[in-house]
Amino acid sequence: MGDQNEGTLKEIGYSYDECRQVLVKMVIINEFPFNFMEGKGFILFSRTMQPKFDIPSRFTIMRDCLKLYIEENERLRTAIRGQRLCLITDTWTSIQNINYMYLITHWIDNEWNLQNNS
Repeated sequence: MGDQNEGTLKEIGYSYDECRQVLVKMVIINEFPFNFMEGKGFILFSRTMQPKFDIPSRFTIMRDCLKLYIEENERLRTAIRGQRLCLITDTWTSIQNINYMYLITHWIDNEWNLQNNS
């Protein structure tokens, strides 16, 4: 009866490289400027969450974003090699009056599974 209320402890390791990769993905997904992590608020948040995390510079984040782009680009090229593609586009304008175009690619892989790049 008491087992339902008992918690379990799990050891969670710290990985600087994993934190850095997640930071890069956050910058890309949220479209933050590269100097975002130099702001006082982010530094305070980061130091509170994980004091061991040495915040990388904007130039390091920029290089990491380019590296991730190259890796994802190659992964996508490998996935669609020899496939017929269906391309769908959408455009919109942001509140800041910036125009965007979104491209979605659909294809059926060799195992007959529908795939997409979104």
